[in-house]
Amino acid sequence: MAPPASDDRDEDIAADVARGNIAPVYCLAGERYLVDAAHAAIKTAVLAAAGAAAGFNHDSFELKESGLEACLSIARTLPMMAKRRLVVGKGIDQVKADSLEPLTEYVADPNPATCLILVGDKVDVRFKAFVALRKAGFLHVFAPLRDNALAGWLRTQARARKIEISGDAAGALADLAGPDLGRLSQALDQLALYAGDRAISLDDVDELIAETRQRNVFELTKTIGAGDVPRALALLANMLRNREPALRIQFMLARQMRQIWRAKELLAAGAARGEIASAVGISPYFLDDVLVPAKRMSRGVLARAFERLYQSDLALKSSRVDEDLLISRLVQTLAEDAAARQPTAARG
Repeated sequence: MAPPASDDRDEDIAADVARGNIAPVYCLAGERYLVDAAHAAIKTAVLAAAGAAAGFNHDSFELKESGLEACLSIARTLPMMAKRRLVVGKGIDQVKADSLEPLTEYVADPNPATCLILVGDKVDVRFKAFVALRKAGFLHVFAPLRDNALAGWLRTQARARKIEISGDAAGALADLAGPDLGRLSQALDQLALYAGDRAISLDDVDELIAETRQRNVFELTKTIGAGDVPRALALLANMLRNREPALRIQFMLARQMRQIWRAKELLAAGAARGEIASAVGISPYFLDDVLVPAKRMSRGVLARAFERLYQSDLALKSSRVDEDLLISRLVQTLAEDAAARQPTAARG
């Protein structure tokens, strides 16, 4: 009996194929990072065994374009000068139900000299073909990890990569960067480089993530100041996808607007760059992130921005309207205000 889909783990598949236990069929779906990891482990094991003949025994299909039959036809052929052929069918979830019948037949009698990998984002396990795959033990649906499992996953990844990370650091990184496993994996590698030979600490996570968050809000504020509505909304959408809370974004925008207002006053008074950087509390290296919007945004635009930020703060703390929608409206109106008054802003 096949294990429940939610119990599948890419490291289990990787361990099996590393021992030479390679199934004739794998249908991989669900959490993209885990699917890609399992796919890579299977591919490496099969093609490594093929040696110099690997190039003759590796076929890949975009199923939406080629159709399922073409993929299965190659899967039925014998390998060339190798023990096993690798055939990959991408987009199994995009194949219509009435076109999946040949897969049901193939699963009942797969070619033992082929490793067939079928990849998709989300499959309907009620379809006959996927029922057959599950009964045969070939269906692996990787459920997204729960928030409380992310820190453990990070520690497992760290051990596999010979990276030392404290429990507190793993928990903080999971909270700040999750639940996108690809982003978590990248952040782990970045922190390992940052920490060097020592273990990754909680302070390392705070410093690196705080710097990344600050860079994001700098870029968002500069785009708002330029009046680029589509770009501002795209940057905001990326921050929201990375689980940046709407209220925190609003707070960071308000903080940066205060820095911009103060920089504008100091510019008008003829202050030097070093004096401005010290007064607004920012590194001279990042000073242009404040000075550029300070030069572009008029006092009227900034005054209106503070009013909008105040109203947005009240709404985020008391309204039943979706937080992401409220912060999106705020960013859009701020950018629209700046765009409408660009001639005025240019005069300062």
